Amino acid sequence: MTKSVSYRYVVVASQYVSWLFGQLLRARYSISAHCPAGLFERDSEHCLILAPTHQTYLDTLLLMVALGYRLFRALVPVRTLATQDFRSPLLQWFKPLIKIIYWLEGVIELPPEEYDERSLPEKLRGLLVALNEGNVVAIFPEGEVWKKREPPIGEFAPGVIYLHRRSGAPIVPIAVWMSERKWPRRRYVVQFGQPVQIPESLDQDAGAAWLREHVLALHEKAKQEAKR
Repeated sequence: MTKSVSYRYVVVASQYVSWLFGQLLRARYSISAHCPAGLFERDSEHCLILAPTHQTYLDTLLLMVALGYRLFRALVPVRTLATQDFRSPLLQWFKPLIKIIYWLEGVIELPPEEYDERSLPEKLRGLLVALNEGNVVAIFPEGEVWKKREPPIGEFAPGVIYLHRRSGAPIVPIAVWMSERKWPRRRYVVQFGQPVQIPESLDQDAGAAWLREHVLALHEKAKQEAKR
């Protein structure tokens, strides 16, 4: 128990430092966030599943920077699900450093691809533990960075629905719109939705499709906000 509490302090401190240094990203990105009234307004949020679309490897940090300090403080620590299988040779070369950052930031790793048991319960066990401890967790339903312009977001895997139903935690749908123009600063617009509960009548695949349609509507809102 003492070890768990001590590690939590490490993760919280690390995420505060990351958020602070993450402000430097504003030199490269024009970042804005749009939240419905009352979202993350409590001093400390618990047991929420953040489900953002995936536009860049920097999404986790950009999302927290976009929120601003007051809302970020209400969420921290956020435990994010991430891969440990890197296909990029550059990321493979930096893997030892990435693993250290993962530990400091409280990232929960997916089982390696060569691992025999990669069922949903095994993949998401760490996130369920984090939710049971009262943490906020983040999972990218697309499962990878989505680089196509059409459709604007990828298909959603059922893992987020499984996590939602096993934990009872509401899902916060999040859509990210990023401009094609990269210079001098790239637009990065985040549209948060109200926490949702997936209809019980839907199975996991249908629930994932239902959530995707919800996020597509948010993506359109983010796109319209970017034009203002």
